[in-house]
Amino acid sequence: MSTRCLMVAFGSTMLSEDGYSVRVAMATRAVVAVQEGSCPPPVLLSFEAIRSLRRRPERKAAAARIRSMGAIPLFVPVFPVRMPFSYRLNGWWAALVVWVACRAFSIGIVHAQSHAAAFAAARALLWDRRRRMVFDVHGVDVEERQIYGDLDEYSSEYRLRRRHERESFRRADVIVTVSHDLERYVTAILVSGGPPFPHPHTEIIPCVLSFSASPEDVEEARVKARKRLGLRGRPCVLYLGGTSGWQLPAEKVAAFAALRRTMPSAFVLILTGDIETFTELCRDAGIPADDCLITSCPHKEVAATACAADVALLLRSDNVVNRVASPTKFAEYLSMGVPVVITEVLADFAGIVRDRDVGAVVPASNAPELVAAAIRDLLLAPIDEQALTRNRCVVASREVLSFESILPAYRRIYRPGAETPTTLPPAKAPPP
Repeated sequence: MSTRCLMVAFGSTMLSEDGYSVRVAMATRAVVAVQEGSCPPPVLLSFEAIRSLRRRPERKAAAARIRSMGAIPLFVPVFPVRMPFSYRLNGWWAALVVWVACRAFSIGIVHAQSHAAAFAAARALLWDRRRRMVFDVHGVDVEERQIYGDLDEYSSEYRLRRRHERESFRRADVIVTVSHDLERYVTAILVSGGPPFPHPHTEIIPCVLSFSASPEDVEEARVKARKRLGLRGRPCVLYLGGTSGWQLPAEKVAAFAALRRTMPSAFVLILTGDIETFTELCRDAGIPADDCLITSCPHKEVAATACAADVALLLRSDNVVNRVASPTKFAEYLSMGVPVVITEVLADFAGIVRDRDVGAVVPASNAPELVAAAIRDLLLAPIDEQALTRNRCVVASREVLSFESILPAYRRIYRPGAETPTTLPPAKAPPP
């Protein structure tokens, strides 16, 4: 059986650039890198909403990005979410498409990204054990829909999703999780009830970035960005992201407002797609317009602006969704040389912050005064110590959260007998 890979993504995200699409892109590039031309290029099968596929410029740009990774793009429409029984219909439709793609492209390994993709793969490969299945688990699907969506624990869809989750885990030959807590969550499902089955191989691969510039290049980009933003000597606090409930936007603004009471010169930089909501939050918190910049920019230009900051915020509330998470923005912050104030809920990343001394860890309460105190301690450190911290951030990003750092795990999955290189490739230059 061929070792050619079918990467399966689900949910109208490959046409944009967000945390999910970055995860899929890194996995696809890793497969291309570790297979080293030993088989035909992987196929990236992306299930997208019909309305998204109608946007020709976005579709062409996404196809070009996928080809640049070394993969073949394949976009397939799905039934609208609002359509009755869409979950069931999409499950059967996606499974049929995966089944056909496996035979049309002589696929040997199906790498499913997310629960919906995994169930489609599990159903398509139910009686086909010649082909291997990799389930790349990004989080806890059912609990996330309960907490942040409208999934009722007593509904038939809840029971169906739970059954599909168990079936997907049991069919997988390899399970990839983004954190140790998520691995424990998966293990609990695998050992609970059901007939005996071979335990799958597991790997923990956090969400990473390809950006891996040297500390010197990052420092040069930082000087340019601060000059461009007119920050001069003002301490700058960064938040990168949206206003979804799990990102605690109000708590982040409240923490900065608390910081200003003892450090009036502080400045907040917010890069977001929801400018209006953050503008209102800052206004309600009494933060003057001169003390904040709330703006958006193309994804490829984020690093060149955000590296001006002195501290970044990554706060999460204490629930199962966040305990197992691996936010891509943590790797982004460190790669830009920005230390992070992070909630202890994100245990794996909080461990990196402590072990590498690249920020501060705050309690799960996310109390504004405690967060503000952690920010203030980092901002009041001596100038030379702040420079050393920025250096440690970049080094940590490259060593444990860069594209190069995940290649050994992908070699264990896709080329278990191949020799593993002992050195990393040269650092890339930062964005202009």
